[in-house]
Amino acid sequence: MRLIEVFSHLFHPRKSNNHRPRILHPEAYGFLILIGLIAFTLIRYLSLFSLPSGFVLGFASSITSGQVAEQTNAQRQALGLSQLTINAKLSQAALAKAQDMFNNQYWSHTSPSGVTPWNFIRDSGYTYKVAGENLARDFSNTPDMVSAWMASPTHRDNIVNPKYQEIGIAVVDGQLLGYETTLVVQMFGTKLNAAPVVDQAAAKDTLAQKPAEQVVTQPALKEVTPVQAKPVEEVVLEQPVVEVSQIAPVETQAQILSSSMLSMDGLTKSPLFSPLQLVKAFFLAMILLIASTLVYDTFVISNSNVVRLVGKNLAHLMLFLSIAFVVIFFKGGMIR
Repeated sequence: MRLIEVFSHLFHPRKSNNHRPRILHPEAYGFLILIGLIAFTLIRYLSLFSLPSGFVLGFASSITSGQVAEQTNAQRQALGLSQLTINAKLSQAALAKAQDMFNNQYWSHTSPSGVTPWNFIRDSGYTYKVAGENLARDFSNTPDMVSAWMASPTHRDNIVNPKYQEIGIAVVDGQLLGYETTLVVQMFGTKLNAAPVVDQAAAKDTLAQKPAEQVVTQPALKEVTPVQAKPVEEVVLEQPVVEVSQIAPVETQAQILSSSMLSMDGLTKSPLFSPLQLVKAFFLAMILLIASTLVYDTFVISNSNVVRLVGKNLAHLMLFLSIAFVVIFFKGGMIR
């Protein structure tokens, strides 16, 4: 009986709560906010520890290097550009850059000691004519990350740059600046002695318009001194990851595209929920509780003779539904 009384006092309008469910009183809102802050702090605290594989709490990322390459090429193909081929040395450079960011705890194209992306590319043995870099963090899936890159002019310029012929990709989990996250590094490049890219569509038009004897192939471009392209703005995002010490050294392209990247394609078991997902679920549960109580309270009061001097439930309900919309569609990723 005592439990029923408490439940009625919290959720049913009656005399003991001044004919308004106690959970809808201002002080109750303050108490729920306090509980929410405590839960958020606890979840964030637990996410800082390395947890067993498959444990319920951890950073759940479905991003793989193969998906990144496939969707990057899909963006180029849509514009009639040649597809990028994966280069083992560029992937090695991308992995080295990701490891360096974890080791030295920074999030930038240039390290605190002044090491640039071009240093990692040259150290991998890749001699380039042009090169570029895209960075991303805290995305839980590849489509959202690629969409964020494409929405940023500087990142998009790298993805659809016709001067690039090859790409290297690293997808690495680790702890960065106090947060578990997944870093994604794209390294673009064209070798110094590479032949110029032929625009297939333009070539077909030329063949159709000119007699065969008039069509000549242009000589390859002369080798030029490598130009250090200006780093492109980076894409950011934060989420939980595996310790960098678990990442194996890169030796072959096969390693780079699978085990070396720890990219969640079967090598490790993804956790059931990420901290962001747990926080969203917790706050959505509170919003649902309040919204349900508002609907019930409106129904009960509309069928009684009680007159109350309080705000309209409909306005409160719309407010909480708007908050729920923001919580549901909020994604962890962001770019800068």
